Amino acid sequence: MLAISGDSPFCHRAFAVARALPFPLLADVHRTAIRAFHVLDEERNVAYRSTFVVDRAGTLRWGQAGDRQMVRDGSEILRVLDVLAALRAKG
Repeated sequence: MLAISGDSPFCHRAFAVARALPFPLLADVHRTAIRAFHVLDEERNVAYRSTFVVDRAGTLRWGQAGDRQMVRDGSEILRVLDVLAALRAKG
């Protein structure tokens, strides 16, 4: 698992340390991934709050995006990950 945002590596380090995150935070300061996933608010040059599940083959399996006031549902993300793990276990 990893996270991507348009924040700087310095901001990511501070955020990860403060929250003891066990996964990497990637800095997309040039907005390459943010544009590729079509979640850039060009006018404000910020990403929409987004979560994507991409499998090991690089296939987008699930995603959600909304404006900055949207709240992401962690339980739904965990449910999707459980479904994908069960599918992977079936082979």
